Amino acid sequence: MQEKHDNLTEQLNQFANMTMHINMIYNMQFMQEYDLSFSHLSSLFFIHRAGCTNIHCLANHLGVTKAAVSQMVDRLVELDLISREEDPIDRRSKLICLSKNGESLVQKAFLTRRKWVPDLAASLTETQKQQARQILEIMYEKLKEIHEGLNPKL
Repeated sequence: MQEKHDNLTEQLNQFANMTMHINMIYNMQFMQEYDLSFSHLSSLFFIHRAGCTNIHCLANHLGVTKAAVSQMVDRLVELDLISREEDPIDRRSKLICLSKNGESLVQKAFLTRRKWVPDLAASLTETQKQQARQILEIMYEKLKEIHEGLNPKL
């Protein structure tokens, strides 16, 4: 029984590693196409999830100084991907929000990252598709449980 568990664990690890690798390839191509760094793209995704954020939160997320984030924010504002807005709670503070162009770019990045999914689905037989739907439904429910247990922060 333990051997079957180890085999399943190994197969899940292989699947997760391959999907992450493919996603990273598409992310790299996307970043090159739009002349963005990993920090730029990570920041845009973070701001998208947060709605809006501030320099301090973004610096904590990226693990860099506020000065470094300020410089990066200047570049993203220059590219019209984000905007600085007055914080309605603290007028001395600025909120960093995605612009319409920034939101559009994030949506393109999400679609680009998933380009491989239709190809994978199309490569399966009808029987394999039915089996995949059943197991993926179970796996998704289990992943949601794991996700809820992580209590992820933005």
